Amino acid sequence: MVVLVFSYSSHAQPKPASPLKGKYFGQKPPGMTATLFAQGIISTDSIEHSAPAFSPDGKTVLWTRIYPGKPAFLVEMKMVNGRWTKPQPPSFANKDADDFYPDFSVDGKELFFSSRRSLPSGYPKKEDMWIWKVEKKSSGWGLATPLDSTIIKGFEYAHSVSKKGTLFFSSRRKGARDFDIFCSQYVNGTYQPPRLLDTNINKAGYEDGPFIAPDENYLIFESQRPESIDGSIDLYISFKQKGGSWGHPKNMGPKINSKFSERFARLSPDGKYLFFGSNRRQQTDNLYYDIFWIDASVIDELRRRK
Repeated sequence: MVVLVFSYSSHAQPKPASPLKGKYFGQKPPGMTATLFAQGIISTDSIEHSAPAFSPDGKTVLWTRIYPGKPAFLVEMKMVNGRWTKPQPPSFANKDADDFYPDFSVDGKELFFSSRRSLPSGYPKKEDMWIWKVEKKSSGWGLATPLDSTIIKGFEYAHSVSKKGTLFFSSRRKGARDFDIFCSQYVNGTYQPPRLLDTNINKAGYEDGPFIAPDENYLIFESQRPESIDGSIDLYISFKQKGGSWGHPKNMGPKINSKFSERFARLSPDGKYLFFGSNRRQQTDNLYYDIFWIDASVIDELRRRK
């Protein structure tokens, strides 16, 4: 069994101004050029394996951090009296398993995450990862519980939840070589059997990391397909059509994508910024994924693009 060692950093980091104050740590908002987000706070010398998940009130943020040779773990910061606390594992963290990809429900009452932690009795033997959720209370976090096995089959990951509660997620179903994207509607308090998204989204290769707009009007996901820049993993966007189908995905272009890999798209809860992961700094001083952000109006530009 691998034991998870929690640490803010095992290496020297650029020291942020102390104390950290304000929305998004007081960072200067980006324009239409993607910029590194929160260097030395969230973008560090570790592998950032998710976009930051900010609560709707902007006072809590979680993300996934990995150090080479160690399991993945969630990190949480909270704004208390206008100042941000130091990064710490949340109370529901599991020291013996990988935890990935935190994502708040639109109302902020629940947090979803993927984990390799052990399942309670009565669940089938998991193949790899399972999606869990935990209630956010005024006093802290509740008890983390796995989603129903009618939805999750044991290798599910990288999820996003719409305002209606529809769950979009990546899955490598038994026998599949690559991830595909599924969704499960939430009806009368129950998740419905998941369905595979149509072939406009799911091609023969790799589709992963879905982000669904709160109103389900567009879907952003990562893929490696012929339209990618230099064959890398790029972010794509598909807009919902009048009949309810998904439009042909558009490569999100050079404002977001590069010859390196772009992943982990996530909209800020106020709808103003798009966060994403990229390993483009490997050409300078970091071999791993960092978090970038850009003005979310880039999505409207893409909607207008023919």
